[in-house]
Amino acid sequence: MTHLLLANKKSTAVDPDEDEPHLEEAWPHLQLVYEIFLKFVMTTNIPTPTIAQNISPAFIKQFLDLFDSEDPRERDYLKTILHRIYGKFMTLRSEVRKQVMNLLLKVTYEHETHNGLTELLEILSSIISGFASPLKPEHQDFFNKVMVPLHRVKALSTFNT
Repeated sequence: MTHLLLANKKSTAVDPDEDEPHLEEAWPHLQLVYEIFLKFVMTTNIPTPTIAQNISPAFIKQFLDLFDSEDPRERDYLKTILHRIYGKFMTLRSEVRKQVMNLLLKVTYEHETHNGLTELLEILSSIISGFASPLKPEHQDFFNKVMVPLHRVKALSTFNT
């Protein structure tokens, strides 16, 4: 599924001076695929562990790569789906955090632009609010290695909401 979606995705960043975002022409088809996938993730007819076993780390990475879409409708669907995956599949939470961390590090130290950064930060806000106090060493590392350096990105104001 992600190979099909990646083929339709534009690789350029959204121009903040542009009034209208690029709307994907294939959106009606993509929306149908996202709706089906969301229903699959949320189904109660298939045991949760069975679904979780079939969502690999490679799939999560490719899924997160889709957040760089120029189409805000696509990013919104992706945010909803990722949030549902994180909430439903406890065994995948660590992998999702790890892949988000890798993506944010890539933005911080390599690209400095990413169309879906606002949506990813919204998801992280929800995740972080669920962290227990005192913070686990894993969560402290996340803040020290990812969140603090992210503030040095020159384009911070473009995704700071």
